[in-house]
Amino acid sequence: MKINRRAFVEATVVLGAASQMWNSAGVSLAHGDSAGDMTVEGMTTLAVRFFSDLGYSQVKPRPVISDAEFNGGLNYDEDGIGSVATRSVFVVQPCARVEDALAPNKPGTLPLFTVLGFCPAEASAKQRRTRDLLTFMTVTVGLDPKRLRITTTDLARPLFPEFNSFGIGLAQIRMQSLEKAKADGSGSGWFEPKGHPNNPAYASYSIEYLMSNGAEIEIAEVGVEPVVPHNGGGAIGLERVTMARNDRLMTSEHVMPKFKQGIEAEAGRLGKPLPRGYYAILGLEQPG
Repeated sequence: MKINRRAFVEATVVLGAASQMWNSAGVSLAHGDSAGDMTVEGMTTLAVRFFSDLGYSQVKPRPVISDAEFNGGLNYDEDGIGSVATRSVFVVQPCARVEDALAPNKPGTLPLFTVLGFCPAEASAKQRRTRDLLTFMTVTVGLDPKRLRITTTDLARPLFPEFNSFGIGLAQIRMQSLEKAKADGSGSGWFEPKGHPNNPAYASYSIEYLMSNGAEIEIAEVGVEPVVPHNGGGAIGLERVTMARNDRLMTSEHVMPKFKQGIEAEAGRLGKPLPRGYYAILGLEQPG
């Protein structure tokens, strides 16, 4: 893959800003000492190059501390870039999710994580998002298609031939009712989190990866291209793709100190109080 120097420098600057919260002490999130392991920083650089080479433009991420009460005042996802319809865009967005703190032992769950969100300009064009995503996962990263799983609804059936072309057969696709997917709203069939400030609502599918130890982790959520509305882009969990690539899990204990340091530093930089979600994730009582 080729990337011009200007694009690479811009990508590196944004990557540095997005990852500074956990990288300030020089500790890699990709724990373990295997010579073949890839770091999260390496995976992010790989993803930035991939989407830049496809003609996507990188946009600036938002702060992790938001101005919304939703999710304890912490940025939840990359939602918002899907509204940019005139050009293909991607963002490297640091996120934190309070509900994840309630399940610290769930495989792949981290208090602070990075999402690469992408949305092609031709958002309604058939299978562009799916093709770009699965090419990145299976060709660039090299994930085994036999370990990939899809969770979705009947609305995604037009994408099944595309899934199959990447080695994901019917036996690897789990179906649930649209009613159940909408009630859940988490992205495994329908993305519509209750109380989300941007009110997203669109058909989707999630991609999971089966680790060799039997653990299954969700690594991406993507809007279903043929279904209106077309505002749903794609979202790749960079830490989780790194875990899948290394076949090695990371746990909250590896990231919690960086979450604490990073949120405190960002609050100071923005002149904002520490948000409610900061205390919730750390298990602390909020002052006042």
